[in-house]
Amino acid sequence: MTATLSAPSVAPAAPIPPAGPGRPAAARRRAVGPVLRLRAQAGAALLLLAALLVTALAGFADTVARVHQLTAVSEPRAVAAGRLYQALADLDAQRAKSLVVGYAAPDPANPTATPALVDDGVLAGLTAQADQRDAAAALAQLASAAPQQVQSLLNTLNLYDAWTGTEEYFVGTQADPVVGHPPAGAVDNYAQADALLQSQLLPAVSAVLGDADRQVASDRASVHDAATTYAVLLGTLGVATLLVLLWWQRDLTARYHRVLNGPLLAAAACVAALLVGSTSALLGAASEADTAVSAGYTPYARLSQASVAAVDAEARESRWVVDIDYRSALATAFQSDATQVKHLLAADDAPAAAVVRQRFDAYLASDTGLRQVADSGDINGAALRLTGVGRQDAAFSYYDFAVHLDALAADDAAAFATHGSAAAGDVSGWAAVSAAVMAVAMLLVLAGVRPRLREYA
Repeated sequence: MTATLSAPSVAPAAPIPPAGPGRPAAARRRAVGPVLRLRAQAGAALLLLAALLVTALAGFADTVARVHQLTAVSEPRAVAAGRLYQALADLDAQRAKSLVVGYAAPDPANPTATPALVDDGVLAGLTAQADQRDAAAALAQLASAAPQQVQSLLNTLNLYDAWTGTEEYFVGTQADPVVGHPPAGAVDNYAQADALLQSQLLPAVSAVLGDADRQVASDRASVHDAATTYAVLLGTLGVATLLVLLWWQRDLTARYHRVLNGPLLAAAACVAALLVGSTSALLGAASEADTAVSAGYTPYARLSQASVAAVDAEARESRWVVDIDYRSALATAFQSDATQVKHLLAADDAPAAAVVRQRFDAYLASDTGLRQVADSGDINGAALRLTGVGRQDAAFSYYDFAVHLDALAADDAAAFATHGSAAAGDVSGWAAVSAAVMAVAMLLVLAGVRPRLREYA
């Protein structure tokens, strides 16, 4: 009998449970773990993206406000205080020049010759009016920030105007004035006005200027510290978010055998772009704010101080010619002012500053010549040297120096404006960009996790 061999029986494969609610409870319980994991991963990524967005919005809004405070509030106020200081000092110089008004003394060799008018005072008067307008404009700009200080300055300035007004009355009403011999009342009233200016008015303005200068320095530090702090926070959160997204990408690849998750990679690219762009913008704003103050405002303020000291020296030079009783004290004050100007100009290493120093040395040389003529007893000649337009004359050499000094100060003011605008431009618009980029990244995270969650639905 022949045995019959039969193939071994094979059990049928277990059916795949359906994907709906009808699948067995055991299969549904096995899907709970991966779903919770995916949701936790998505929640962590979304929380980090939200934190990154909030930090970016707060950082850029705060930095923009601080840059605006520096460039549009504090620096203009400090410049206005400096302009007020310069206008008052120059006003005093013009009042001193009015003492030189008069005709040259008769020439003994030619007594019938018509006396020459050495200085008619018109230019000094017009310049004084311009200084008064500049001072009024500066006071108006300062009034909103320091009304009580401005009111006190106005009260003192009114008293100064009363003294100088009386001086102008004496000068303007004298008959046949002789240069170098102003009325005693004019000299006395100018001396009172100058004493008031030096002892009360200018120190008060200097206090306002000092406060404004310190505010500029404080605002610069505020911009720098805020921008760098937010840059560090954004950098830290950005790196953490990138690490979470990349780790999630690797986890999906390992667990679900997917080579790449495109939306998550795109979200990581958005975070990287925001990380690089935002930190660069914030650090750039901090650097530009530092440069605006160090290369713009600081040298400008220093030149403003030099201008005031030079104007004081010019006023004392004019008074020295006519006020013989106080020549020694006035000469000492002139030398002190000249030393201060030299010190302030020496601190500026710009190429144009060397030209300004040369022009000031030329002015000092003309002053030496003027004093030599006056010391010889030739008041007419000294007055001509004081008001003349020749290259050896004090008026021309001072004007030449002042023109170059103002040009250098204008360059420094322009440097502040340029770097201040760059600081504002670095952070302008980044709040909107951050919101858009992070919104896209959040949508991409949701798009990336949705297919995996659908597999377990």
